Amino acid sequence: MREPRPTDLAVSGHAVQFWERESYLLDSVSDYIGAALSAASAGAGVVIATPQHREGIAQRLRARGLDIARAGARGLYTPLDARDTLNTFMVDGWPDPARFDDTIGTLIAKTREVAPQVHAFGEMVALLWAEGNADAAIRLEELWDELGARHTFSLLCAYPIEAFHDTSHTKSFNDMAAIHTSVIPAESCMELSGDAQLRVIAQLQQQAAALEAETIQRRNAEAELRRKMELLSDADQRKDEFLAMLGHELRNPLAPVTTALELMRLHNDEPLRVMRARETIERQVEHMTRLIDDLLDVSRITRGKIELRQEAVVLSALVARAVEAARPVIDERGHRLTLDLPHDPVTLSADPARLEQVLTNLLNNAAKYTDVGGRIWVRAVVQAGQLLLSVRDDGAGLTPAMRERVFDLFVQGPEMRAYTRGGLGIGLTLVRRLVEMHGGTVDARSDGPGQGSEFIVRLPIRPASQVAIDGDSSGAALAALPERRILVVDDNVDAADALAELLRDYGHDVRAVHDGPSAMEQAALHRPDIVLLDIGMPGFDGYEVARRMRTELGLKAMLVALTGYGEARHRRQSRDAGFDQHVTKPVDMRKLEKLLTLPN
Repeated sequence: MREPRPTDLAVSGHAVQFWERESYLLDSVSDYIGAALSAASAGAGVVIATPQHREGIAQRLRARGLDIARAGARGLYTPLDARDTLNTFMVDGWPDPARFDDTIGTLIAKTREVAPQVHAFGEMVALLWAEGNADAAIRLEELWDELGARHTFSLLCAYPIEAFHDTSHTKSFNDMAAIHTSVIPAESCMELSGDAQLRVIAQLQQQAAALEAETIQRRNAEAELRRKMELLSDADQRKDEFLAMLGHELRNPLAPVTTALELMRLHNDEPLRVMRARETIERQVEHMTRLIDDLLDVSRITRGKIELRQEAVVLSALVARAVEAARPVIDERGHRLTLDLPHDPVTLSADPARLEQVLTNLLNNAAKYTDVGGRIWVRAVVQAGQLLLSVRDDGAGLTPAMRERVFDLFVQGPEMRAYTRGGLGIGLTLVRRLVEMHGGTVDARSDGPGQGSEFIVRLPIRPASQVAIDGDSSGAALAALPERRILVVDDNVDAADALAELLRDYGHDVRAVHDGPSAMEQAALHRPDIVLLDIGMPGFDGYEVARRMRTELGLKAMLVALTGYGEARHRRQSRDAGFDQHVTKPVDMRKLEKLLTLPN
């Protein structure tokens, strides 16, 4: 199979030649121009190329025995500089059609007057492509075609194949190739013949198929990356909204606490006013504690750090406790609560504290997002071995989009944020995770904004052997406890001194210190029965204090880690350091009662 040459493919149209070696390009162009200048053709040649390429073509033409100087004098051979010629018709990086016609059109027309056959070679498009101006290169190719419709001549363009090394060039390459009547591959393919050329073509086809598959995969990966970036952006926005709401929710309780403290200071001789102020502080502290507990719970559950404590749970008792916990919000907003429970007792195996948390959160959610004086219904039925527990309200309702996302962490729609008691957007996340941990499901229903909402919990009813009896296991007040020697250690001076004063009021011998060295000194002097020891202290922390008390002092007292750190790893660390108990702040007085009754 004879190797196709530019003279075969370009003499009657607009061909493009790709090349890898300059020598191959110069040989091909010399063959193409030489065919026009030969005595048999009596044609003319136009070369618009770089200086180096013009000289290389001229040398090869002379080597063929062609007198290009004489041909030039007769107007049959015209060599032009590609850059200078390009500058004559480019305006602001774009080929101007009128100027192109004045320059190139006039040249071709004059050459046609002296020779019926004109072979033109141009590198101007290659210069534009090398500058990254692919659109201008394609437009210049189109101008050559438009000129070819008015004048008969053949045109050969040339590009180095390495100029198309990137997949981003694919579209421009295809657009440019489509303009030409013939496309001549680079020499690595054209120099082969027969079976070798077919093998290369097959390999190129395989590589093209692989590249196309890779492109599709990359496109899919880019789409997935964009989707994840959108999710991250959405999560970031929700985080910002959450932090703003967190600041709002934590500051809100501080205002009545500050006011109540001022009232207590001004009216310390009026017991009723002091009592009301104290009750205000207690409610607000309980509210802040609940917020913090919810934050910690959702973090632990998300990381799988919570284990359920299964026991027999009576449905009626569970509902009663949840209603009692949510009653302050329900009463404050003047809602009417209706209960519809089975007549027969329903007992299931579950974690009572966590199920109470689920129902309490649903009740609080209904109360917060229902206008004052609204209605809330709690209904429970047993169906096919499942407990269906629903909380319905006639409040704000949910849009279809919010129904899909309402259980996601930190999610709050605009219709929810319009309510002043908007919360943190974590309560329903806790509900879903806790229900799923019990092997159940929870769904949200709503007919739309303003139409109320219903949350339906489905739980499997597993057999439970015994029903736990609820109640206060200690039943004893702090004042009825035997006198104990107690050491309180906390770098928060107010916290340490206030707790010490409270314990003294109940008849205990209490010392309070605020750093590790002082704790060691007091423990050595007074040999306390109980040490309430903070962990996060400067100098050496509570873990180090506990270890030294055990090893250096041989202290047999009960060591209680009283701390804001409540993760499982912190509990392990406190146990390894020698602590007997681990209690998170703020300490519940009932828990403190139990601790003070334990033997050393």
